[in-house]
Amino acid sequence: MSKKPELVLIPGAWHTPSHFNPLITKLRALGYTTDSAQLASVGNPDPPADLTEDIAIVRALVLNAIGDSGNDVVVLAHSWGGIIAGCALVGLGKKEREAQGLGGGVVRTGYMAAYILDEGTCLQDAIHHFIPEWVDVQEPYVYAKVAKIFYGDLPEDEGQYWFEQIKSQAVASFYAPATGAAWKEIPTSYLLCEDDECVPPQVQEGMVNGVKEAAGEIEVTRLKSGHSPFLSRVEETVVWVQRVAGDAV
Repeated sequence: MSKKPELVLIPGAWHTPSHFNPLITKLRALGYTTDSAQLASVGNPDPPADLTEDIAIVRALVLNAIGDSGNDVVVLAHSWGGIIAGCALVGLGKKEREAQGLGGGVVRTGYMAAYILDEGTCLQDAIHHFIPEWVDVQEPYVYAKVAKIFYGDLPEDEGQYWFEQIKSQAVASFYAPATGAAWKEIPTSYLLCEDDECVPPQVQEGMVNGVKEAAGEIEVTRLKSGHSPFLSRVEETVVWVQRVAGDAV
């Protein structure tokens, strides 16, 4: 039996690795090794002015997952975390590393209702510089105000519980341009959440089409889910992750 790839999970804006706990518990029970980290733009008393620190955190996670053994790695990114994945994984794809005589690397990236941006584009560009009414901008932070935007398909008490775990987000992280587009080199799977109130499905479709137009490799799975399928559709998300990781299910 071939070894399972290492899994690295990247939270979205305002979110922390704890939001992945229900998903991680089930993935570890299936024999996967997982890792995640809170990004620098989230809950930081000294928020960064660009994405450099966020990128460095994810890059370190992935290099650690590759390790001295040259492991295969699958990166799973949620929402704004997709932007960080696109930047941090440049040069870390397995094919790119093999070309340099190095073992292992990222074999696939899974995006969960996540932003896929081209180099030089920021999140605000992607949403046409629209400021949604459910956010509260208090420089240098932006706060989310409405639980159902993220957790509308969870029972209200569960959604409130997870909403109470979110943090502040650095305003700069929404205006800082992406420094890379690793999705042009690394095969991508996209979990398109059809009931998403945060990143509407038409926005997700637009990013999927952008990858196709750029000749990137992308496979799309559609799910009747809100913005956080790793909480509201855990079993379905586990099956999707298994497929992204190359396991027969």
